[in-house]
Amino acid sequence: MSAPTLAHRLKAGETLLCGWTQLADPLAAEAIAASGFPAVNIDCQHGYAGYEAMKASLFGVLAGGAAPIVRIPHGDFAFAARALDLGAEAVIAPMINSASDAKHYVEAAKYPPLGERSWGPSRMMHVWGMDKDQWLAAANGLQLTLAMIETRAAVDAVDEIAAVEGIDGLFIGPADMSVSASGGAAMDPENSSVLATMDAVADACKRHGKFATGYAQSPKLADEYRKRGYCLIACGSDYRFICAGATATLQQYGD
Repeated sequence: MSAPTLAHRLKAGETLLCGWTQLADPLAAEAIAASGFPAVNIDCQHGYAGYEAMKASLFGVLAGGAAPIVRIPHGDFAFAARALDLGAEAVIAPMINSASDAKHYVEAAKYPPLGERSWGPSRMMHVWGMDKDQWLAAANGLQLTLAMIETRAAVDAVDEIAAVEGIDGLFIGPADMSVSASGGAAMDPENSSVLATMDAVADACKRHGKFATGYAQSPKLADEYRKRGYCLIACGSDYRFICAGATATLQQYGD
């Protein structure tokens, strides 16, 4: 693979936007990638993709010219390893609420000495043009593990989570964060508690040399991430893109 990887671009200091697909359709994933997003996440937590649909969507992202990312189902760390074997350049694990959760995640997603990922990268060695020794030496740095911070428990433990060796970055889930912070009273991703969490996560990432990343439900929230030094900002989804496009078309054509 000759083009810069997602890991290389983030380590070089770039700030990148990430598309999002939840419809489990490889053509939708390809279209988002081809629109110019440098990375596209395939959502296997709240999206509709199981393993086979994830595989097809991942290849769709690659066909569109973007770096594939996979958000795994809650607690299914084995799914992370399968996504990485297929070619995901990063995986996002939801509901990482403690250092113990983070360590279990790393065990499945990183090769020794960081973790205990099982060996099976036949496709990856072919695609990246590496032999087994080259791949083993490079893989832990090329494929990123992002831990979601989206509960009060995670915020309380954010420094310990960021300190776990093998966790490459933290990823804010502002919707769940706002629900957790309000005790289930409101879903408001732009409230003051979420903004304070952005600062806490950014500070923890700076202390431990990790990437600060997150999901932005609006351009305003994306700007807040940028101000705080976040380097990978997910925005929108194929479902929302379709709804917005349909609404705009109706407004243009009228009744």
